Amino acid sequence: MIHIPHRTVNPKIAELKQLPIFAGLSPALLRTLASNLDEVTIPKGEKFVTEGRSNDTFFVILEGQVELTVGRTVHEVLKPGDVIGLPSMFTRLDSTADAVAKTKVRALVASHRQFNSLVSNPEVEIRFKAAVFDRLRDEVFQLTHSPARAKAAVAKTATAKTAGAKTARKPK
Repeated sequence: MIHIPHRTVNPKIAELKQLPIFAGLSPALLRTLASNLDEVTIPKGEKFVTEGRSNDTFFVILEGQVELTVGRTVHEVLKPGDVIGLPSMFTRLDSTADAVAKTKVRALVASHRQFNSLVSNPEVEIRFKAAVFDRLRDEVFQLTHSPARAKAAVAKTATAKTAGAKTARKPK
């Protein structure tokens, strides 16, 4: 009798299915994601993304918490299912925040090469862009529903515009 071994499912696929960003994707797409995302463990207290520096990876948090700080102020605490670094992956611009592991973190990570392979699929690309849009929407909500933050943002924008205008008027 021929014995055909039972294939075990890649454990990453089971975890990916549980994440809101990947919920409902086809088994083929989940396999593609699993093969392009590497697992990493980040020790508590480690800064793994630095504001103002090039960011060549993005992370999907599986376990633990990550503090996002902007200008030395904790802006947000991310939890399992949240994504870090997607804007930098799309734009290739420097990171706008520090990411520090508040607890030990287990995450999936992808390089630019892996990211580009993934976004070549329109379904994955739209989900990543939706995640960026959701974060932006939350930022706008926080600014418009917190008087102190909204006032600070307006003052910062006005200062930047004034500085830009002064720079533009400098004689050559």
